[in-house]
Amino acid sequence: MAGSENVFNIIQIGAQSGTAYSPGSAVAATFKLPVEAPVAFELDRASQFAAWDLGRNARNAPGSGFHGLRQASATLPAQVRFEDIAALLEMHCAGGVVASGVGPYTRIYPFEVGTPTLIPATIQGGNTDTSQSQARLVSALIDTLTIGFPDIVVPGAQPWTVSAGIIAVDREISAVTGSLSARTGLETVQGHLTRLYEGTTGTAFAALAELSATLKSFTMTSNRFLALRAYGSADDKAIRFGFKQMSACTFEAKVGISADTKTDFHDVWNSSGGALGERRMRLQAAGSGTKMFTVDFRSGITAVPWDDIDGERVYKVTGEMVDDSTLNGLWQATIVNSVA
Repeated sequence: MAGSENVFNIIQIGAQSGTAYSPGSAVAATFKLPVEAPVAFELDRASQFAAWDLGRNARNAPGSGFHGLRQASATLPAQVRFEDIAALLEMHCAGGVVASGVGPYTRIYPFEVGTPTLIPATIQGGNTDTSQSQARLVSALIDTLTIGFPDIVVPGAQPWTVSAGIIAVDREISAVTGSLSARTGLETVQGHLTRLYEGTTGTAFAALAELSATLKSFTMTSNRFLALRAYGSADDKAIRFGFKQMSACTFEAKVGISADTKTDFHDVWNSSGGALGERRMRLQAAGSGTKMFTVDFRSGITAVPWDDIDGERVYKVTGEMVDDSTLNGLWQATIVNSVA
């Protein structure tokens, strides 16, 4: 069973050396990540007692209990911001991404296939009242990433949010690094400032046509299916990450009904040929100045039911993300910001 009931009010992150196959050692955090709710760091060691046939409860036999291998976990709920979402993408999509340009800087994060370059992180958390309530996750990666924004309604704000499901090699009681701050100039990506572009699979992503006044909501879930790998040794910790099955990503987009959305979504899905219709899609949200957040993917549409938002009938387009040769994976995030 999970071993922690502590609620953590501060989250701080530091990138470790190494990769998923060789995570490296814990490091000091380098910046704070503002989160939307308290976060609990859990630790499961699979404690057990042997089943002795002693005519009494096995738990009464002293010294018979033992622990199994460790796995730590947490879920980070945060808003998607131009300045710090890259730290989470390094733990889930691709690691070691080098920025191009100089003020603004552009970073591209493909949800890579093949040998992963993911960079594990040390994640610190804790209450500020006592160091005993502070801890860190060591060699943490993001297994499941859910990202998007809810139905756009008036009046209201519908920011992009992210829920990051983390697994880690260990949880250690450790004081958080003092005097750190969040990245400067934090700005949240907004749903109502997000535009939808789409087209055939032969159209370049940069040349996709905008379906203006169409996008009402968007959510995607990206799964790595990570597993910690351990072998017979003198320790009770895993030494690296592996994969239980092939990665998969799903999405749901609610769009206004029009001649274009009927043709490009409903009719593609409802084609008489029986083949699963695929389209290239781009969601792009602009921030202040030159800031930009872009998600590109190739969609395999699986359903187009009707839905209702504030009395308006819309299409709820759901589907799988499929490999696209130009993305080198199932999807890709591009961030333009002023972070050097």
